[in-house]
Amino acid sequence: MCENTTTFNSETDFRQWLSHYDPSDQSPDILTQRFISGVHSLGINVYRSSMWLPTSHPELWGIQVIWTREQGAEIFYRDHDITSTPIYLNTPGEAVHKSRQAIRWKLDVAIEELPYPLLHDVKNEGGTDYLIVPFHTDHASEQPWITFATQKKGGFSDAEINTLKDLCIPLSWKARVSMAEAATQSLLSVYLGSNAARRVMNGQFKRGTGEHIHAVIWYCDLRDFTVLGGERTAEELVHILDNFFECIATPIENAGGEILKFIGDAVLAIFPLNDDKNSSCDHVLDAAEQALSSLQAWSSEDVKPKRPQLEAGIALHIGDMVYGNIGGSSRLDFTVIGAAVNEAARIEGLCKTTFPLLTSESFAQNISPTRLKSIGKKKLRGVSKAHDIFTLSSFI
Repeated sequence: MCENTTTFNSETDFRQWLSHYDPSDQSPDILTQRFISGVHSLGINVYRSSMWLPTSHPELWGIQVIWTREQGAEIFYRDHDITSTPIYLNTPGEAVHKSRQAIRWKLDVAIEELPYPLLHDVKNEGGTDYLIVPFHTDHASEQPWITFATQKKGGFSDAEINTLKDLCIPLSWKARVSMAEAATQSLLSVYLGSNAARRVMNGQFKRGTGEHIHAVIWYCDLRDFTVLGGERTAEELVHILDNFFECIATPIENAGGEILKFIGDAVLAIFPLNDDKNSSCDHVLDAAEQALSSLQAWSSEDVKPKRPQLEAGIALHIGDMVYGNIGGSSRLDFTVIGAAVNEAARIEGLCKTTFPLLTSESFAQNISPTRLKSIGKKKLRGVSKAHDIFTLSSFI
């Protein structure tokens, strides 16, 4: 068996790999690359292939790996909306989802006789035969599959078609492992954040464990949510909150932040600091401005019914904290704990009576004085020492 490579020295190596578990195969692109290499070791000419692996994710319908002789294996993430686009509609993938049976198209016919535009493309590339094989599964919602196209004169032989179908039986089990891995990683990332998800996958989930970190803390809260709750239905509130969090979350993630939790209508996030502290803080401040701007743009969009005017308070602070697991024996949470976290929440509380964006002095000292101005020392609830608080110069 050939370890940690995408090629096989012989048919024996390939078939041994098919019958054994290999952790590297959890990556769908490596799995596809290895399998096609094995197919080539059997003397079967394949010049392009595509593997579809559905996954459990609120935004993604699945992962598609497209292998070509020129580019190798590339991963494409497909969202749920793809089922209403030409990428899916009127394709062999849609056909096999309906039939749940392997389908073959000989391409040595007039192009108008081929039922799908994708087959036209393959024929125009010199393709002579096309096969799509669904993997065996009892789950109707999964329906994974793989395709094979050849440029061999005369297309695949009947024996090659039968071999490819037979090979897809053990491949389906390897694909299921890859699907489970992708589903676990994607779901953990959605609900915990990418960093926390990576820690859990690496086994760092013991209660009471954590590490000391120095980072920017972002704490923000939606204004007048109680009033909105009295004016809107539950379904409308969910829609409003989804859009609020999207306006806030996108700039955070684009700036390299990690959202730790949504607390009702509030967001807690951290930004690990690198060696260029000033640049890091500039990016965080840019993200905060972008979040407020996005809220304004969403609220002001000319649609019916008219949207509520969403406003938020955002606090930025820098401090030391412990990042890790806390909770009960049956329910844990990745979060940050420390005085700096509490101070950030208290600074955000001042936004209700001052400005929508406030920062601590420890954050402001890393920003050009032309961007931030002090609004004086303020007493923070539950904190003995008064803090010098800053806001955008454009607000004053």
